[in-house]
Amino acid sequence: MLLFALASVLGCERVPPTPRVVGTPTPLDPATTGTIAGRVLFEGVPPPPRTIAMESDPTCAAAHPGGLVVRDVEGADGGLADAFVYVASGLEDRVFAPPTAPVVIDQRGCRYVPRVAAAQVGQPIVFKSSDDTLHNVHGEPRANARWNFGLPGPSTERTMVLDAPEVMATVRCDVHPWMRLELSVVPHPYFVVTGADGTFRLPNVPAGAYTLAALHPTLGRRELAVTVAAGATAMATIRFASP
Repeated sequence: MLLFALASVLGCERVPPTPRVVGTPTPLDPATTGTIAGRVLFEGVPPPPRTIAMESDPTCAAAHPGGLVVRDVEGADGGLADAFVYVASGLEDRVFAPPTAPVVIDQRGCRYVPRVAAAQVGQPIVFKSSDDTLHNVHGEPRANARWNFGLPGPSTERTMVLDAPEVMATVRCDVHPWMRLELSVVPHPYFVVTGADGTFRLPNVPAGAYTLAALHPTLGRRELAVTVAAGATAMATIRFASP
């Protein structure tokens, strides 16, 4: 496995470095926009935590004495963390310029941080490593070209741009098979990954009717119809139950 990962450092399939041209951004009058806000909730009993042994890599073992404790469902006060919330439909006739600020994904303590990440189509995505060990970043998207490269130690990084939208593409580490990231790329800025309390806020949404979606790596997908009025906040509650 280590030899395979080392080979990946030298020869890997690269994602095209620049996004495709999608057209001129649609003008947006702030006076005609509103906000979608709310909370993603978990109702039920979360799966019990799992402990993963780290003895195969001294760096990982030092970061997690006694093993890495993994909780597939996390949150606080009924909120659900790591839910990717985004406008799934209703913006098809608009074009949005991608941000120039990158989304940064770290490999720290032999884990992807964060474990759920999102970017806009055309936005730079930086994979970096804070660990003094080899990591292999193996992306398995469906709409974009796959990639497979190594980051051999601390302060190493690689920047890429994905030019096609897709939701919850898996990124793995071939050296440390427990490492997994779910990466989403959408063609607009109306998305967020929830923190521990499950709250979300999407400002400056053009007035209109939309489908709001939330996806979780373990619990699946939920959708909700939302109507946004100019100058107003549309409140939405999205509920997940025990798997």
